[in-house]
Amino acid sequence: MTSYTKKSVMRGMITLFLILGFITQRVEAQHYSGRIQDKETAHALVGVEVLTERGHRLARTDGQGVFSFDYPADSLRVILSADSYRQRRVTLYSGRALEFRLQPLQTELQEVTITGHGGTRGNNTFGYSPADVKGIATLAGEIDVMRYPQILPGVSQGMEGGMGFYVRGAGNGNNRTELDGIPIPAPTHLFGLFSIFHPDMVGQSTFQMGGITASSGDFTSSLLQIRTRRPSARRYKGSFALSPLMIGGSLEGYITRDKLTFQVAGRSSLLRPEFLLLRLLVGKDNISGDFNPQAQDLYGKLRWEISAEHSLEALLFGSHDYFSYLPEEEPNTDRNKISLGWINKALKASWLYTPSKHLSLETSAYYTDCGTRQAQVSDGDWGVHKGLMMGSEKKELALRSHLTTRIHDIDLGMGIDLRQQRFRPMVQTLSIEGNKARDWRPAFTTTIASVFAEGVYRRPHYAVQGGIRYDLFRGHERHISHNIDLRLKGSLPLIRELGVEATYDRLTQYQHTLEGLPIGWSLDLIVPASQRFHPEHADQWYLGGFWSTPDLSMSLGGYYRHLSNLTAYRSWLNQFSLHNVSWEEDIITGRGNSYGLELWIEKRQGRLTGSLSYTLSRTTRTFSELNGGQSYPFSFDRTHILNVQSRYETIHTARREQHLTLAGYLTSGNTMTIPIASYQAEELPFWNTQKGGILVPPEQEHHATTRTEMSTMNAYRLPPYIRLDLGYSFLWRREKVTHELGISIYNVLNRRNPYLIFHEGGRWRQLSLLSIVPSVRWEIRF
Repeated sequence: MTSYTKKSVMRGMITLFLILGFITQRVEAQHYSGRIQDKETAHALVGVEVLTERGHRLARTDGQGVFSFDYPADSLRVILSADSYRQRRVTLYSGRALEFRLQPLQTELQEVTITGHGGTRGNNTFGYSPADVKGIATLAGEIDVMRYPQILPGVSQGMEGGMGFYVRGAGNGNNRTELDGIPIPAPTHLFGLFSIFHPDMVGQSTFQMGGITASSGDFTSSLLQIRTRRPSARRYKGSFALSPLMIGGSLEGYITRDKLTFQVAGRSSLLRPEFLLLRLLVGKDNISGDFNPQAQDLYGKLRWEISAEHSLEALLFGSHDYFSYLPEEEPNTDRNKISLGWINKALKASWLYTPSKHLSLETSAYYTDCGTRQAQVSDGDWGVHKGLMMGSEKKELALRSHLTTRIHDIDLGMGIDLRQQRFRPMVQTLSIEGNKARDWRPAFTTTIASVFAEGVYRRPHYAVQGGIRYDLFRGHERHISHNIDLRLKGSLPLIRELGVEATYDRLTQYQHTLEGLPIGWSLDLIVPASQRFHPEHADQWYLGGFWSTPDLSMSLGGYYRHLSNLTAYRSWLNQFSLHNVSWEEDIITGRGNSYGLELWIEKRQGRLTGSLSYTLSRTTRTFSELNGGQSYPFSFDRTHILNVQSRYETIHTARREQHLTLAGYLTSGNTMTIPIASYQAEELPFWNTQKGGILVPPEQEHHATTRTEMSTMNAYRLPPYIRLDLGYSFLWRREKVTHELGISIYNVLNRRNPYLIFHEGGRWRQLSLLSIVPSVRWEIRF
């Protein structure tokens, strides 16, 4: 019996060792490799990420489009993800080198599932393509890459229908928008109704609110990085689009096959021709005044593939907006011509060197020019002319170099950034009786030299990201200051689908945006930081959890942000006065705080897809010379923000597609300072003497003898904002062309949402900006 037991134990031990040896053999790391190409051009794709289905990166393709890595499994299901290409799920087998081809997005603007960060993404980083914004209704009917951030948690919209947005309590001027790394200060058309970026030029976009990359600086809120597409190297493609406001098109192809490629895209507004046509149809007598709105944008890109390791790119971009109104001439009445306008100009040249699969170096130089203008000129009956023009100019010249590499499981990036900026905050022209006097305010030149480094360490069960940025800032007074920014982010899955994420960001901005009307237009004055107006700073903390499956993802977290060295007008009305004081004398500094909870739910697969975001927050401002030094609510402090987006695929065949989209918005109203009482004031000295038989209008008499008591700053909250949008799209594929027709209705409920209230004629009145607005857009791609 004992012998049998010993034999049994011996056999059991041998069996256990065999099993352990088998398991050990099975879990040893297996080698995987492959090559990825463009499906249309057969070009090797550089920088394609190979991700697990939970979003962890395993490898990235080198200059020849090759990837390789080790993983403890005989086979593995992965996701192939690259900017401007449709993601693809494939199965890899150890020891077998496979080839894969990715479909460019420009030939198929269908719905795209963005899962590159799906397993570890909280409420901080969002990646999306033009296809993801197609279902969002807009006033202009345009596919707008800047619409997507407005539906995310933590984001408050500015003027109704506009593109201004306020992220986690910061101002609209604290956001940074980049086009291939080039800052674009005024990224909107027509008072912010839609962005200046043609949809055909856009590849992948990334919106960051926390854990922000250290390679970008000079902002204290959010970072929107828009990357342009790589032109086709083996065929010619183009598009033509028409909507009520814009007409545009694009063309791309090759000059030398597989070597030298190009893309051009542009749009122009139709409002001026439509106005002239309407005046011709109804007659000049039935239309008062002359109306001249203009909006154009133009983009061009040239790419030269010198070899597998070297490539050169040149980018040209510009936008122009102009609006003027001249009323009809009337006897004994001054004619006031009002004009507004803003421009963007950008030029960039870059060289990309990729000597190996784990090393790349991009060196670039760019020049930008942004300017805004506001003018009012009056012509009287007696030849007296007077006028005022004011605006803001900012020019920037930059040289930067960015090195990326990988050491074991750590992705590293480092670089330098040298920028010279030239500001001209205000330009005035005053004309009286034909004698023109120019007052060109002085230009301020500043220099920023930056060094940055960042790294990402990813393991199957956690990821850690850190970045540091050192800035040496030289102001126009030749004063030098030093600042260090930190960017930290960590994520830890607790179980397969559930995890936590934390971020900390220390951000610095070397310019101040002086908002006039707080609506997010491109007409705000931009002034440099100085010894008197120090650079703005932001410290932000975030902690939250995320839950994700292949079909559904959800995240919930809280943030706290502190802003310092903020600027504000003592009274923004001063900038519209003919006797306005210098902006330096009318600006004060203060601080701000914001905290809140953010919820994000997204369904990414199936015929019905959509998202829901909810924000519960509070934002305050504190200035010693406003509101008695007490903190008060920010103008866009909305306690509740709820956005719901849904898209249902009604038809999907090889030749046809149809989609129904529905979106709902429910938010707390804006805050306002309102009059709460009035009283009879002491009569002005010599007022009765001055009247001397002259008939004084009742309104003038009232304002001269009556005083109004105002509420505390932003003490009144407007009624809730409610809006429902509806859209339907049709897509037809033919042998050589694709047609797409999109119909949308903005504010389908025709609700008159209040933008502000005012007291006039003894009663309260409400100003609403927009009612129901239908739009249509037709596009043909070939």
